[in-house]
Amino acid sequence: MSKITKSSTAEYFAKNLQQVGFSSPLKAVLTTLKEAVDNSLDACEYNNILPDLEIEVIKVGNGSTKNTDLVKIVVEDNGPGIEVDDLAKVFGEYLASSKFGRGQCSRGQQGIGISAATTWAQMTNAKGVQVISKTKGMRKAISAQVDVDIKTNTGIVKNKEMIEWKNKTNGVRVEFLMDGRIQLNGDGGLQTYIDGTALLNPHASMKFKLGDMDWQSTDRVSNETPIIPEATLPHPHTFKLGEFITHATLYGKVTVEKFLKTGFSRISDQSIKDFVKAGMPKGLVDKPVTSLNEADFKKVFQAVQATQLMSPSTKSVLTVGEDSLSKSINRLGQVDFFSVVTRNPTICDFKPV
Repeated sequence: MSKITKSSTAEYFAKNLQQVGFSSPLKAVLTTLKEAVDNSLDACEYNNILPDLEIEVIKVGNGSTKNTDLVKIVVEDNGPGIEVDDLAKVFGEYLASSKFGRGQCSRGQQGIGISAATTWAQMTNAKGVQVISKTKGMRKAISAQVDVDIKTNTGIVKNKEMIEWKNKTNGVRVEFLMDGRIQLNGDGGLQTYIDGTALLNPHASMKFKLGDMDWQSTDRVSNETPIIPEATLPHPHTFKLGEFITHATLYGKVTVEKFLKTGFSRISDQSIKDFVKAGMPKGLVDKPVTSLNEADFKKVFQAVQATQLMSPSTKSVLTVGEDSLSKSINRLGQVDFFSVVTRNPTICDFKPV
């Protein structure tokens, strides 16, 4: 009989990096840049900071694998910085995220992308990511290398030291050295990505050097940070039975009625009455969810699914706005004519889009 072995989350992704954007040397560079920029923009926006980003992607030598270059990718921001104790989780641990399950629009959520970039750098150049971070509460910045412990899915912080950092009060600088290839234009090109990022982030200022090009800059055209969308509770019609039961365990000994009204959106007192009409036993309404068996949960779940409920709120969707988008188009260059039309968020499969 063959022996059954277990693998960590990091071990799985290390062997399947193509699933998260690292399917080729070209895509590895683009994905790493995107993940680092996304993290910087999100951090700035959630702390009401107008982003100032400095980006550098250049060839610095020959790669360790066939037909690749050694590429340096640097992204520096003026965000709030990352606490020393969180560096290992942010850059070296898969599925460690402050945004997962938050119920609102954001660029990243699962805590996979930047850890995958660290893994790719580590696998192709034997070194993870070099990080400099400073929060407003720190007198000096922390500089450290973060690697991924593939076997245990934990981050390893190496060569940690306190440094003076260009008179910056706060921010993060990440530097990756990895095997890759640089493509500037076309689908998947770095310049194409920068242009798209500038278009959708009128409040961001970017200074960048891509490949052999000179340093360029894109100034912000809006001094207003985006309004962070409200977090919303999940809509019950997006759940499957197993998820529904697991969700109930998060609420302890509350009654079924309280669980339904506080654990989901769009459930009111009238909804509870409608669930009873749809087949939920009335005696379950005031019972603690901890006392329900699988058959009871199934009755509650089926009644909820059979009842017509309001669509979920669209307030969790982040929008750019027509005025800001118009300004972004103008800063990309001379355009003979354009017209910006936006639509209101809508609901698809009980989810706002």
